[in-house]
Amino acid sequence: MEARLGSFDSNRLKLKSYMEARGLEVLVLLGKGNIVYATGLREPSGALILSRECGDVMLVPLLDYHRASASSPRDVEVKAFYRAGEEAIKGDVPSRDLIVGGLQDAVVKIVEECRRSSHTVGVDLNWAPSSIIRALEVKIQLVDSSGDVAKIRSVKSDWEVEAIEASLRIAEDTMRRVLGEAREGVTELELSGHASLNMRRLGAWGEAFPTITAFYENTAYPHHTPTQMKLTLPGPLLVDLGAVLAGYHSDLTRTLWWGAGGAEFRKKIEMVVEAQESAIDTIAPGVEAWEPDRSARLVLEKGGMSSYFIHGLGHGVGVEIHEEPYLRPASKTVLEKGMVVTVEPGIYIPGLHGVRVEDLVLVTARGRRVLTRISKILG
Repeated sequence: MEARLGSFDSNRLKLKSYMEARGLEVLVLLGKGNIVYATGLREPSGALILSRECGDVMLVPLLDYHRASASSPRDVEVKAFYRAGEEAIKGDVPSRDLIVGGLQDAVVKIVEECRRSSHTVGVDLNWAPSSIIRALEVKIQLVDSSGDVAKIRSVKSDWEVEAIEASLRIAEDTMRRVLGEAREGVTELELSGHASLNMRRLGAWGEAFPTITAFYENTAYPHHTPTQMKLTLPGPLLVDLGAVLAGYHSDLTRTLWWGAGGAEFRKKIEMVVEAQESAIDTIAPGVEAWEPDRSARLVLEKGGMSSYFIHGLGHGVGVEIHEEPYLRPASKTVLEKGMVVTVEPGIYIPGLHGVRVEDLVLVTARGRRVLTRISKILG
């Protein structure tokens, strides 16, 4: 599945509609996720400035000018910024597309050119470096658009859901292949390497995050970094992976007992699956994001394991692996049709083992749809 620029154009139109509704003449977007969302450009850098007065401008380092020009939507003007003293290496970039100075200078210059009023410039302050914020504030009263942009991104269009599902199919294939490589003598690092290679072979841009492969007591670390530990004796095995395809991420975790035995451990997996299914049954439009989290904790509390559930239930997934909404105890976010979230309860007993089961769930008009197809209980 290739990135469809027309689809990303529709994302940009959502942002433009927001600007019109809020009376913003200019919206400054920094952060890779925001720029991917609006343009579909792979591994972007710099900034994207949306303007009602003079169009949309992508600001990129000089060395990235030609790649960005070739890959960005045709109606996005690409300009390169470069530091004083680099004039000799500006190459064949048209002079009209060159801005002397760093990213900060380039952002200020374009914003000044494209605004009419001093009170109508929105910035996603979650991603804007403090130096850029300070430089803009000298001349402009900024509007913090971070919450609004996050909310817009959290509600997916049909094509975005399809992109996430395509990414998830790669993740599921990779999970099956990685578990198929789990044999005596293999290391955690080797299994994580298999995951990365398989995703790319299937056409993914790459991993959504560094794949977690954990054996034995390492399964008790929610964000374990793979080591040279080898599979030898029967015991717990956890794999947490995701792919990036056409800008959209997926996330998937499975835990199993490798080898003979493990009946007691499998009971813990079944308990976590029960907690997950209880949480999923709670998901629907109008539900506050703390409610599914609570549903999962009640199941684990009944089994005497709630104190070992040490993170929130889940998070939104899209052009970033972690984005709004967040399913956690204090979250008052109201779930809406089109949101895609992970549901990943877990128990982690230090020095012994851990269990996590994670799937992707779409909030639908009347409830929810589980996007993940691979079995929850493996091995």
